[in-house]
Amino acid sequence: MRTINNPYSGVEWSACSLYKANLHTHSTVSDGSIDLPDVVEHYYALGYDILCMTEHGVVSKGWTAPTEPIPPFNLFQKSTPLSAERARGIAAGEDRGGRGMLDVPLGIEHNMAVLRKNHVNGYFCDAGRGVWGRENDFISAPELVEKSGGLSVLNHPGDWTGANRDESVARDPATVDPFAAILLAFPTCLGVEVFNSRDTVTRNDRLFWDSLLERVVPHGRNVWGFSNDDSHTNTDVGNSFELFVMPRNDLKRVKEAMLGGHFFACGRYARRELGDNFYGSGEMPAIRDIVVDGGRIKLDADAPDEDIRWISCGEEIARGGVFDLDSHPEARIYVRFEISSPGGLLCSQAFPLSDAAEYARPVEPVPTLVTPKDRLEWRRTHSLTRELGRFAAKEIRKKLKRG
Repeated sequence: MRTINNPYSGVEWSACSLYKANLHTHSTVSDGSIDLPDVVEHYYALGYDILCMTEHGVVSKGWTAPTEPIPPFNLFQKSTPLSAERARGIAAGEDRGGRGMLDVPLGIEHNMAVLRKNHVNGYFCDAGRGVWGRENDFISAPELVEKSGGLSVLNHPGDWTGANRDESVARDPATVDPFAAILLAFPTCLGVEVFNSRDTVTRNDRLFWDSLLERVVPHGRNVWGFSNDDSHTNTDVGNSFELFVMPRNDLKRVKEAMLGGHFFACGRYARRELGDNFYGSGEMPAIRDIVVDGGRIKLDADAPDEDIRWISCGEEIARGGVFDLDSHPEARIYVRFEISSPGGLLCSQAFPLSDAAEYARPVEPVPTLVTPKDRLEWRRTHSLTRELGRFAAKEIRKKLKRG
């Protein structure tokens, strides 16, 4: 008899709440256009519970810590820390009925100066400051983070692979297998962003996530799906976020939830599933309980059955608040659910199936990530000089706008 493994098995739902998080955030410390105190205040005003600053090449020591920027970022910008008094007020939930917002320090975006967006976020370790990174290298950052005792996430993969422009790339083994090798090589590389910002570059990255799950779950490894604003301006805030399931909001529980996959990835935009013209302005559906019994999953969620879709290996195989393997023998390797709502799309983590190992195929380790054909074409049509010129012009425009 086939059974289902529950990634949320460690959650005591009756004792937990949902906490809204953004784990990929920029300010004028790197290439954001908003000063750090204003970034924090904006997230706080919009009801966030967890915020991590992840500047390019700069490890956050907390909202109140003075930060020395690293060139080439911050060439024309100045940054200031949040005052200690205001930080205490935000932590205590002033003007929010005692519901504070948590500062998650020791965040950073690695490969700070690459042009081809092979970005990796690091968490919970003081490593990577000032390291420029190498083009098309997704390996060095997870390796550094793991050796330093931290956690990492591969950011907006579709921006690098070209899957944002071509859905077939998200299923191509030549694209998928090198990333699968990285995830199998580094257990502390937790997963990938499946939503980023307005979902322009990640529009097919839920499908890419499915491809990765199909490759690595048979080897006993899950891949968590993350969702973040990657905010650089205030208009970027609130588009993509995680909902953490925790008994209380503190650093220990956030780290445990990241390790265990006890969160949901949410996108106000979900271009592939809900269309380019859709924007979620309402509430995400509340998940109150997930019960897995043998080969059956039952959800307690604020959503009608027709809005709950069950996905296996990139294909929808069922709808409704109850999923039963006996009724869906076509399910392979894993299932996960998506819920569409007026607030956008909510995605669960993957539920591995007990016979997933039967589908295991060797994954070859790679010494360096193979550059897909679309990236080679990019190299032929874009010069380094042109990209640096665009970057400088953008920074000058920002400065002139600010006066």
